[in-house]
Formats: sequence, structure tokens, C-alpha cells
Amino acid sequence: MANLIPRLREICDHRLVLYFTDPRAAKTWPVTEDTTVRLLRPANPVLRIPFVLPYHAARDDVDVLLVQYTGPPVSGSTSVVSVVHDVAFARFPHFFSPAERRWMRWTIPFTMRRAAGIVTVSEFSKQEIVEVFGIPEERITVAYNGVDPVFNHPASRSGPVAPPYFLAAGNLQPRKNLPTLLRAYRRALALRPDLPERLVLVGQEWFEADSILRQAADLRREGRVIFTGYVADDELVGLLQRATAFAYPSVYEGFGLPPVEAMAAGVATLVSDIAVTREVIGEGALLLPPTDVEAWADALLRVAADPALRAGLIERGRARAARYTWADAARRILPALEAAAGRPAADT
Repeated sequence: MANLIPRLREICDHRLVLYFTDPRAAKTWPVTEDTTVRLLRPANPVLRIPFVLPYHAARDDVDVLLVQYTGPPVSGSTSVVSVVHDVAFARFPHFFSPAERRWMRWTIPFTMRRAAGIVTVSEFSKQEIVEVFGIPEERITVAYNGVDPVFNHPASRSGPVAPPYFLAAGNLQPRKNLPTLLRAYRRALALRPDLPERLVLVGQEWFEADSILRQAADLRREGRVIFTGYVADDELVGLLQRATAFAYPSVYEGFGLPPVEAMAAGVATLVSDIAVTREVIGEGALLLPPTDVEAWADALLRVAADPALRAGLIERGRARAARYTWADAARRILPALEAAAGRPAADT
């Protein structure tokens, strides 16, 4: 949303009301004649979504609410457009905690069925929504995610880890399939003990992160694997710019923004060969079977040893990533919002 809102502001003169739960984030947005900023309290979604949000929307006379996944169960005369990035919660419920499953399996389908429109981030996700929930295709708008300009800015940035290294980024959770990458890295070390690259894993600890940390414990002690936790975008760009390769073995995505950001930053990228990466990433990266440890190990060794392979991947990756801009996303989303603004919220 942080990148989408300015692009929407550029192409329309509608009044925008921005609702925040973080006061620091709220302060970064200028209040103008056409843009209002509100801080919602309490921030807890159990109270904020069904009660606080519709109250403020009614007070502000909002025609349409653009929400991430879950909107208020009752929105009065305000229509809702829901951004649904993927339906992993339905396809792979075991990838989520019990509390997350209960919340998502009840609130997200309910919101989608009542929404005046749905925005998703790929044709793959659109078909998933249709297949799993029976939402008519005509109610769904596809707007690909954009790349934040910080990732393709030519300025060199510093990172918290010295090269050489392979890099992966994303929350430490089951669907990111990091155990396959860890096993592949072990196999690469077995085949080439003098391999200079370490493996750097960027991301916050999430559901079942302890399992990943245990699997990497000995490699961490040896200094071969580094977990950085969360890093800001500037540091992430610095890490990407100095990485030998970026690896993303996720088994399910709605779009797959991290590898697109990596391609934009100019790093050779390896991704799982799944439907959405074939659509979004295509020839911009090396596509590998998601759980084939030998294939991932071989790819890590090849990209480390072959400058020509890296250069080709970097060139193709940058060209592919250039397709995805927030200006294009805004142009696709604005008509969906305008159409929804003229429609009342569903009764059921």
C-alpha cells in the first residue's frame, strides 16, 4: 500500500482517507486538501476491523474501502474491495498456526463473498480464488505487484554481511521451503568443501521457525549459515547487490515479490518452478523443482562457478523485473475502486 497510494494520488483527484495503526507510519504521510490521515485505536484487528474501521469509514463518508484480505462484516453504505494476494491458508492450512487458520478461514472468504470487488496479484491467484471459493471471474481484477524503486536504483549500498554468500529472504515459515535450501547448501559443501559462499537467510521468525533454526544449528556454529532477522530495505538492497545468487525455493506464492526485487537489484536468481513463477518470473531466473535437493545444490555450484551464467541471469532478470511497476498496478486498481464506489455493500 505504501507504494500504491502515491501512484493512485498521481492519476486521480478523488479524496483519499488513509487509516493507520502505527503512529510512526501515519506521520510520514502529508495531510492535504484531498488526503486525510487517521490513526485507528485500538489496533487489535479483533476490535479494529469489525467496529473501529466501519465507524470511521461512516464518519468520513467513505464510498469504498480498500482492505488487505479482511474487511468489516458490516460496512453500511461503504463498499469494500479486498486485496487477496493468495489463498495459501486454504490450499496449505498446515503452513499456518491454529490461530491464524481460524481467523483466515472465517474472515477472508466472508470478506471476498461480500466485497464489491477483489484485487489479486497474478492470473494464477485469480484462478485459485475462482477454483477454491467460486468467486466469479468478472469480480476479480489482476494487478501485478510493483517493485519499489529502491531495488533498481543504481547507487551502491552497504550490507550487514561481507561477501561472498548466497542469499534468501522471506519470513521463516514452512511454505518458504528453507529446509530444501539448507539441505542443498549442505550438499554443495559436500561436493565442494572449499566453496567460499556462506548462506545468508533474511527474515523474521514466523510459524515453526524453530524447526528451521534447529536444522541449521551446526552450520551456524561453523559460521556457514547466517540468520539476520528483519533488515530494512536499504540494507536488503546492499545484501542483494553483493550476493553471488538469490535463492527462493518457496512452494506456494501469489506473486513472489522477493525474487522480483532481487532481479531488479541485479543478482542472479534461482526460484522454484511453480505455476506462479512461470507466469511472473519466466525466463528472468533459473527455475528449479521445488524440493529437488540435488538440483538446487547443482544450481548453487554452477552459478558460483560460472560468471557467464550469472551475467545472463542478471540481464534477463532486470529486463523481467522492469515490467512490474506500482504505476501500472494503480492504473489497474483505480477502475475497480471507482466501480465499487458506485455499488452498495452486499447484504449477505
